[in-house]
Amino acid sequence: MNIQTSRAILMTVVLLLSAAPSALAQGLPPVPPEPKFDKSDPVKYGTSLAKYAEARDAGWIDSYSKSKMTLTDARGDSVTRETRQLILEGQDGDKSIARFMSPAEIRGVAALTHEHPGGTDDSWLYLPSSRRVRRISGANRTSSFQGTEFTYEDLSSIDPDDYTWKHLGDDKLTVDGKQVEVYKLEAKPTYKNTGYSKLEIYMSKKLWRPERTVYYDKAGRKLKTLTQSRWQHIHKRYWRATVLEMTNHQTHKKTVIASSALFLNMALYKGKNGKPRKNLTAAQFTRQALESK
Repeated sequence: MNIQTSRAILMTVVLLLSAAPSALAQGLPPVPPEPKFDKSDPVKYGTSLAKYAEARDAGWIDSYSKSKMTLTDARGDSVTRETRQLILEGQDGDKSIARFMSPAEIRGVAALTHEHPGGTDDSWLYLPSSRRVRRISGANRTSSFQGTEFTYEDLSSIDPDDYTWKHLGDDKLTVDGKQVEVYKLEAKPTYKNTGYSKLEIYMSKKLWRPERTVYYDKAGRKLKTLTQSRWQHIHKRYWRATVLEMTNHQTHKKTVIASSALFLNMALYKGKNGKPRKNLTAAQFTRQALESK
C-alpha cells in the first residue's frame, strides 16, 4: 500500500480502529530455538541473553495502538491524554509516530522517530500551532516528551547493539499478581546524547519479555522505573504489555500509558469488507505524514 496523502493515512487509522483480529495468524516466523548459553563470563552471558530476547521478538512487521496516558504530579494531581502510535519494524531500525489525539490544546502534536542501530536515532516533533516540523537535536533527546516522564530517547526501542551488557544475577518479581523468575541485566548506552549512565532490565526467564526497567542518571543515581504489566499474547506469538508505568524517583511524578487497542502485523486482521488488511509502509513514517492529522 503506497499512501501518498494525509486523507489516505487518516482512513488507514479509522479502519484499524474498527478491525477485528483474524482467527488465523499465518505466516509468523517460528520462535528461534534457545541456545546453550555460556555462563562463565557475565558480559558474554548478558549480551547473549539480550540478543536472544531480541531475536525471539522479531518478525511482527508493524504495530498500531490506541492508548490513554495519565500524567500525575508530585501532589497527586492528574491529567489524561489520548494517543495513537504506529510502528514499522525494519532491519535498519524501526520507525514510529506517536500522536496526541486529546485534549484539544495538544491535539495533533506528534513525534516521529527513525531508529539507527549502532548510531544516533533521528527524531522530529510536529506542533500544529506553528504548523512546522522541528528536528529534535541529539542533546534535546534527553528532555521530556510533552511533559511526560518519557523522554524522546525513551521513544526508541532498546536495541542490543546500542548497549554493553552484563548479567548481574537472577531474581524474582511479582507481575500481574504472580511470581516471575527473571534475569537481571545491566545495559550501558554506547551512543552519544543519552540521559542515562545505565539501565537495569529484569527479563522474564520463561517468556523473554522485559518486566521492569530501572534507569540511572548520568551521576549514577536511580532516576526512573518502567513497570510493564497486563500482558497480552498476540497471535500466540508475541508478548505486549498493555500498561506501562514510568515512575520518576527524583521528581515523584508518574506517567501511565494504558492501551485500549493493540494490533501487530496488520495483514493478520480483516477490514469491514472481510478481506485482509495491508501492512503499513515507509510512506506513513515521513515528515509529510507527521504533519497530517
